Amino acid sequence: MTDLLRSNLLVPCDRFLSQVDGARLDCVSDAVAVLLAHRAVPDVRAVFARDWRFELRDMPTGPAQVALPPDDQDERLARRTGWRLDWRATDPGTAVDHWRAAPAADAPIVVVGDAYHLPWLPYYRREHMEHGFVVDGLGTDGTVHIVDPYENPTEWGRAVPTVTGVDFDTLTPALSAGRWAMLTATGTAPEPGDPRGQIAANVAAVRAAADSRAYERFVADHAPAGRLELENLTLQTWLIARNRSLHARWLADLPAGATDAGFVARFARIERGWHRAMESAYLALRRVRSGRRAPGAALDALRAATTAEVELARAPGSGQE
Repeated sequence: MTDLLRSNLLVPCDRFLSQVDGARLDCVSDAVAVLLAHRAVPDVRAVFARDWRFELRDMPTGPAQVALPPDDQDERLARRTGWRLDWRATDPGTAVDHWRAAPAADAPIVVVGDAYHLPWLPYYRREHMEHGFVVDGLGTDGTVHIVDPYENPTEWGRAVPTVTGVDFDTLTPALSAGRWAMLTATGTAPEPGDPRGQIAANVAAVRAAADSRAYERFVADHAPAGRLELENLTLQTWLIARNRSLHARWLADLPAGATDAGFVARFARIERGWHRAMESAYLALRRVRSGRRAPGAALDALRAATTAEVELARAPGSGQE
């Protein structure tokens, strides 16, 4: 840290950790939230939390996946904040040269790499998966200063918000197929928030998803309850549960009169239902991995969560008519 300060390449971002929902966002989005907080975006929760959707991505093989984060998230963030992510592929051979200019220009960066090679995570040398973190400083001794707001319980221990320094050579294996970005100003004012309009748009989107049978297809895709389906279901319900938890907190924080209190209370039950589905899917996956048959509780919990979500969207008054 002393070397980082001496090199004048530190843009300390750890002070923004308390503003970020590291336990509710995915690992890339929470790193992006740190960058937005650094740019003084006043509410880095709302810009991620205000959407309630159920959109599917069809996969070449295997069951469908939910579009979380949404495919157009970068565009949504640009409209809502006035800041756009400029993504670039990471070349470990030239990364330091590119990154060095960013903190010097008061511009921390978000990096996405392979969690298997990131020593501060419980996934280290255990599981390959994309993981996002913030680089807010580079030392002349090759130390990369990292701020990681991510929080999640895993089977190998809990990932917790972390501030650390890692030698660049240690970090290099994680970067070979990675990417990085900094924020650039769009030059346009952020769009104003409209909670009632947003809620109406959300309800309409969920009704449309139900009408297109997206929920039914998602359940049917996972009904075989084999290892492939349960591995996918565990990840998908994890994403949905975190997303619904974030949205529930946004609804609860709205000022009085912005929405109906009954709708907020019913959405809180939706959130709990997805957490039960996530826990049931994980337990079923562990049973299948041990050679046993999946219990029916996993699909029961999934059906209950999807049914409750559709019923809320279709309930009279949910669209704030």
